[in-house]
Amino acid sequence: MLKIVAFTTVLLIGVRGSDVALLFDSEEVIVNPGDPLNLDCGVQGEFRSCVWETASATYQIEDVYSNLYSWMGKPPVEENNQCGIIINSANIEHHGIWTCKVYVRGNSLVGKKKVVVTIKPTTPVLEIEQSGGTLEVSNDEETEVKCSVAGARPAADIRWYLGDKDITVFAAADQTPNGEEDMHKTVSTLSRTFEPSENGRLLTCTVMHQTLVVPDNASIPISVIFKPIEKPLSTYYQIVPGSDYEVRLNFSANPSPTTTEWRYGEGFQNLATSIPVPGATDRYTTSVEELGDGHYTAKLHISGFTDADANQRYVLFVENRLGATQYQVKLSMDEAPLDALSGGAVAGIVIVILIVVVAVVAAGYARYRQMFCFAPAAAADPEEGKDIKEEHDTESARGPNTTRAANIKNSIGKLTQVFKKPKKDQETKLEEGDGSEDKKYVKEETKKDSPKKEQGDEKELPGQTQIPPDTLQIYANSEFKVPEVQKQQTEEKKHTEIKASRQTMNKNLPSRRMRWCTQN
Repeated sequence: MLKIVAFTTVLLIGVRGSDVALLFDSEEVIVNPGDPLNLDCGVQGEFRSCVWETASATYQIEDVYSNLYSWMGKPPVEENNQCGIIINSANIEHHGIWTCKVYVRGNSLVGKKKVVVTIKPTTPVLEIEQSGGTLEVSNDEETEVKCSVAGARPAADIRWYLGDKDITVFAAADQTPNGEEDMHKTVSTLSRTFEPSENGRLLTCTVMHQTLVVPDNASIPISVIFKPIEKPLSTYYQIVPGSDYEVRLNFSANPSPTTTEWRYGEGFQNLATSIPVPGATDRYTTSVEELGDGHYTAKLHISGFTDADANQRYVLFVENRLGATQYQVKLSMDEAPLDALSGGAVAGIVIVILIVVVAVVAAGYARYRQMFCFAPAAAADPEEGKDIKEEHDTESARGPNTTRAANIKNSIGKLTQVFKKPKKDQETKLEEGDGSEDKKYVKEETKKDSPKKEQGDEKELPGQTQIPPDTLQIYANSEFKVPEVQKQQTEEKKHTEIKASRQTMNKNLPSRRMRWCTQN
């Protein structure tokens, strides 16, 4: 707050005096010994002269810029920095308040800046009441540990680590002046309850400061003391009768157990026999293996495993100076039961169910929107139907009745020749034919043609033979159709078939499309 007020005062002074203002940043600057120190001070408007003042000296800008001082000189940038200076190599003598004073007509403008020249912190010290190279803590009580730095400028920052884990959140720091100028003592107090699993880890106090390239540390290993940790009943399955079997049971305790023994009997409440560890009796042999950091493995070796061994109950009794714990054990020749579904198995089942649900919803949406396999089929191509029709006609022409088809073709050819010739020639040709149907046709044509000519309703063009309507109807229903009539009827029939085919396809669209998707 003091810095902000000083800066505001400078600006007000500049406005009062004239249209001249001081350009100055009053924020504190921190510099390490040996580093260059830039002190900027600029003026907006006309000014007469300027100086820099400390608690013990005054430096005029004219002297500085004329190289009167070898350790001080002109800054590289002079724009808006007419009264700025640069100290080539800072030292502890430059620590303190630096004041830039600019003289203008009838007044002066003043700006102040605090320069902090750092001092490397002292070596951190762990303050513990215990002697020796290990800190003993209890898992049932909160433990306080202090780390202190006697002096540093500015104050040092302290952090705590247990192994690689940052536990600074459990600490509180206190920074106090130590009597020297701007020197501070820092004390950090860690208050925490340690777990048995943290036994043997390294507790580290880490000091960080502007002067330190690598943090400074103070460390001590911790020994968490606890009674043997309890654990649930342990069951060992699939033991082969008659084989030698070894029970291996892990447990933790710190300090080391004072008593360790195996006990067995008909029930957990009736343990009649005990075997010390290490020891041996009858078919049983016991031992213990130390794994380090308070971890152990107790072993019970049984020679020639029998049904009687499976029917008994076993207990490992472990005691240290903090308490005792009994570990219950069952031995079985049965298959191990299936464990309950683990978290991973449950997650896998849930994922599969979600995938199925999403697939069903997507299929329903696609059907509703007529997408993908449920989309409408393209309109039938008339040419495609024409090709199919022609193919069917060709295939039917290739059937077994080839003789009959040939006779029909020959009769149609003869009839066509008759229509192309004059009437007299037609009658002669038909009389020469050997078919009774041809003779009948000529007689009926002669009878029915005369009255129509007398009426004058229709005139016969030269070189063209008029076919009576009744005769056309007879030949339309017979196998011997006139080519022109046959062509017209064929086209009409194709058109009707194509129209019916389109209606059928539109009606059966969903089922046809679903069958296509199923086949593909």
